[in-house]
Amino acid sequence: MPPPRRILADRELPDRALLEEALCERSGHKVAIEIPQRGSRRKLMEQAKRNAEEALDRRLAETTTQGKILRELADMFELAEVPKRIEVYDNSHIMGTNATGAMIVAGPEGFRKNNYRKFNIKRPETQPGDDFAMMREVLERRFGRLE
Repeated sequence: MPPPRRILADRELPDRALLEEALCERSGHKVAIEIPQRGSRRKLMEQAKRNAEEALDRRLAETTTQGKILRELADMFELAEVPKRIEVYDNSHIMGTNATGAMIVAGPEGFRKNNYRKFNIKRPETQPGDDFAMMREVLERRFGRLE
């Protein structure tokens, strides 16, 4: 029988045996939750905890800053409420060839990279290098999907 898969924890967990059993059933392998007391595994747990705390601190600072910026934006443009979604568009080409458009999205939690979109400029009536026509195509395609 293979050795159990080990999961490290930095503290004793309530219902540890029940959690091990649930993880074992879910994974199809024996699972053991261990709390290292000393040595390299203990140092690894301490480093992981510090990394998680720092990541959480950064995330909270970014969210606070983003919220402040959105409130200021709402005040500046006299909006009734803080925007929940901001879309930014741009287009690009290389001397009239390889024309593309892009949309990036931001919200209260920061940039939403999973909502980014790329548009290949493909309409024959869009002249190479015509930035206004390229932007028209991108916006028509983007907002045409909403209907």
